[in-house]
Amino acid sequence: MKRVLLTGLAILAAVGVRAETGTNLPPHRPALTDAQKAELVQRADETWSQLPPDAKIRLLHLHKALTGLPPEERQFVHERIERYLNMTPEDRERIKKNNERWHAMSPEERDRAREQFQQWRIDHPSELPAAGPAPATNQQSATQPQPKPQETK
Repeated sequence: MKRVLLTGLAILAAVGVRAETGTNLPPHRPALTDAQKAELVQRADETWSQLPPDAKIRLLHLHKALTGLPPEERQFVHERIERYLNMTPEDRERIKKNNERWHAMSPEERDRAREQFQQWRIDHPSELPAAGPAPATNQQSATQPQPKPQETK
């Protein structure tokens, strides 16, 4: 059920982005043939008809929320969903455990972890994760510019 909801969310996010940009598919995928499009529509209709009413309501709510986002925020969400769907089961499990560990921390422990990560970013600029900017601290908004890592020579 969770997989169906995530897949549905990814589809709805993709549809929202495509409707906004007027493109059929993201630029990294080849265009679909008419037969492939018809097959996708049929599978989507079959999947939709098998969903319980509460899942349909949840998906419609998520679709409305996603389409209400500005295009750049909608693209951000879409990219994260795609990245999650393309992860290995091991990577998903690792992320799940990290999330559980994070939520088990006290606010003070989280602040210390953020500070340690910020210091690690400064000390190891060539090893920055490809996942994007560091998590924002309570004192630092995610919209504020991040300090530039020191250059190594």
